[in-house]
Amino acid sequence: MGDFLRPNPQGLPGGVDGQIVWLFNAIKRQVALACGLPVSLLAVTRAPALEAWVASLRDPDAAHAFWADAFAALPSALRSDSAFARLILAGIENRFCVGYELPPFLARLLDTLELPYIDLRVHPVRFMDDLLLAARCSVPQTQARLVDFAVPESEVVATASLREAMLCYLPHAPLAADTLLVVGQRPRDASQIVEGRFFEAEPHRAAVQRICDEHAAVLLKEHPDEQGHGLIGLVRGIRPDATATEENIYRLLAQPEIVSVLSVNSSVAAEAGYFGKRVHSLGPMPLSVAWKQESEAHRRAAHVSLDDCFLSVDFWREILAPHARVSDKDGARLPPKPNRLRIASASFWNFQQIDTDLIPHAGPHP
Repeated sequence: MGDFLRPNPQGLPGGVDGQIVWLFNAIKRQVALACGLPVSLLAVTRAPALEAWVASLRDPDAAHAFWADAFAALPSALRSDSAFARLILAGIENRFCVGYELPPFLARLLDTLELPYIDLRVHPVRFMDDLLLAARCSVPQTQARLVDFAVPESEVVATASLREAMLCYLPHAPLAADTLLVVGQRPRDASQIVEGRFFEAEPHRAAVQRICDEHAAVLLKEHPDEQGHGLIGLVRGIRPDATATEENIYRLLAQPEIVSVLSVNSSVAAEAGYFGKRVHSLGPMPLSVAWKQESEAHRRAAHVSLDDCFLSVDFWREILAPHARVSDKDGARLPPKPNRLRIASASFWNFQQIDTDLIPHAGPHP
């Protein structure tokens, strides 16, 4: 299950159904083998009555505003709606819920109903040999089992070093020393919802002005899939000398001329520090992530960093053991394979440009 209120770009229901169905197909057999219980799917566009009800709540033109308003907590009128009880509550009663990027309103609902769940989402660090997931369980006993699968942060440090080393052999556009990189995001992404509304850049003018004034040059990088973010527009007004680029983000992070990164709360902000950049974030990061070596207290509260271990039956045996009878472990894991999850989910974020598509020419070697 996931955010059943999020609209698609046209304002129609089912904005994250593709990802929910992907996750369901990727793990449904393993979950069933782990516990022997039925595994079902709750996705808006796969249930006609649910889709019709969600569509009736708002006009397509107002769908994103409706979603943002309900993002933190469901309106009382919606919670008391008989259709909500019939179409949502009845479908999750007495269940362990596997969520894809659970929004706050849905996590609060599950907590109120005392329904255990695990929240799975794409990890903000995306330059590893494959995508990572970030996962958090609602029940402390289950979360304690989850942290045993955590990835050590030292792997991230080593991979960032290797990426930067390889990128030194690729030609780069000349940049001025002491450049600030400003990163845009999807304007109507869940990460941009602040107190029931989408992020507005103007109230941050003074802070953005100060950050821009600290740098000799400013470089603008729009989101590759959606332009028009308010932060980019604000910086254009503050620094008319700012230039725009469509360069790959990792090639930019590898350039020493770029010393700082400014965003609202982009995943780039979580990645840039590993490349030695100073990071400025105007809003809170969408999630706090934990690695294997971090304190137990932090790992209990944060989303734990995982590799593709979630594809194994043993993973689900561990996660479900506090809640159901599970089968015996067999120690089976898929053999390591770069880009397994990227390929399976068609989610590259232009990573392939530096990993496979662009091969460095021979040059001077250390």
